[in-house]
Amino acid sequence: MIQEWLCRAWEVISCIFCYYTVNLGRGLFFSFFLLVLVMLLRKLRLFQNCFCRMILWSFFLWLPFIGGLKLFYETRFGVRGFLWWADWNYKHVQMGSNYFLVMAVYGGYLFYRRWRLMRTVKKMERLRENIYICDGAVTPFVVGLFFPKIVVPRVMVEEYDRTDLETILFHERIHIRLGHLWCLFAWDVLRVLFWPNFFLGIGAGELRADLEEVCDRVTIQKGGRSACDYGLLLLGCIRLLCQAKKGEKPAGAAAFAGEAAGRSFDGIRRRIQKIADFRRYKSVNIVFIVITGVMLLSGGFLGIYRNSYARYTQLEDVTVLDDTGARVILRDSEKLRRTVSFDESRVVVRTEEMLELLEECGAQTEGIYIVFGGFMKQPGVGGGGDVVYADISQFTGEELEIAYEKYVDATAWIFMMM
Repeated sequence: MIQEWLCRAWEVISCIFCYYTVNLGRGLFFSFFLLVLVMLLRKLRLFQNCFCRMILWSFFLWLPFIGGLKLFYETRFGVRGFLWWADWNYKHVQMGSNYFLVMAVYGGYLFYRRWRLMRTVKKMERLRENIYICDGAVTPFVVGLFFPKIVVPRVMVEEYDRTDLETILFHERIHIRLGHLWCLFAWDVLRVLFWPNFFLGIGAGELRADLEEVCDRVTIQKGGRSACDYGLLLLGCIRLLCQAKKGEKPAGAAAFAGEAAGRSFDGIRRRIQKIADFRRYKSVNIVFIVITGVMLLSGGFLGIYRNSYARYTQLEDVTVLDDTGARVILRDSEKLRRTVSFDESRVVVRTEEMLELLEECGAQTEGIYIVFGGFMKQPGVGGGGDVVYADISQFTGEELEIAYEKYVDATAWIFMMM
């Protein structure tokens, strides 16, 4: 009994993996297109403003949810371009399990790196509050989603005066206030979900660069130092770190010098050039950009919701099998639905109409199994349903009423609600 239940549970789990692999695969295909589009749009004059570029990055949040759009089943573009992906996965159900296995391994690896870094930080000497001193020559960084911790190398604590050190710490606090760690975490989640798109790793570097530019601008405007002094401080940090032994790049952390100590000269030059070109911005303009971004992002999610299939749809389908229960003799049709009706506790069969249907299809059977109900998540994807048996010899009156107890399959119910 337990073995049978476990087999049934694994079948449902495999079906769930396959279902989500199909949906994620559609988002995966679009992730290539969206990444190229974002990289091109970043070059336009409109998006030279780093705050505007963050709107572009937010569009990636749509990708995990577009797999359920109706266009994949109800438009020529969707059917011709993506139906093969669903058919291929449903024929090779094990691919869903393999896809999720790689997701679990990759996600576990990223989680382990973050956990190891947090564990290392907790062992460091605390300077004050959430500020820790690292003996290694790493760039100052902040790590931790719920309880962020700022790490600065001892060499900077010893070399810089209080004013410079406070500027560095202020930069890290800006990362925390603007939610940049959550942005990097969300990007890691996307990298796990769409792991076959290795180009998302390149996108991570560009996203970090944009986050650093945003943080630089806010730090200069709010910190009270000129762009020239701030740029010189950044160059001094890079030079100091290059002179010291390089440490391991923090995983999932936002840093003052970014990855500058290990980046190419062009990367360092571009960041310094942007600092040199700093112009004070108006807070009202930033508010307008944020509101515009939220409206676009929300509008996209609303459009996806309204044009996607519901979590599940109750079916009124009816199918008739022969007395062996193995061969379908009557498939779902309007005529069959008029012949068979059902509610939560009984099935009603119009006997004369049913006999006519059986005669038309040439079925020779002593009884029939009537399969009805169930749910659909997407066309061709669903389950559940109930079944009753009717003996042909009982087809004597005008209607045959068959009582039944509705069967609730726990595993199918879980799939239905996901």
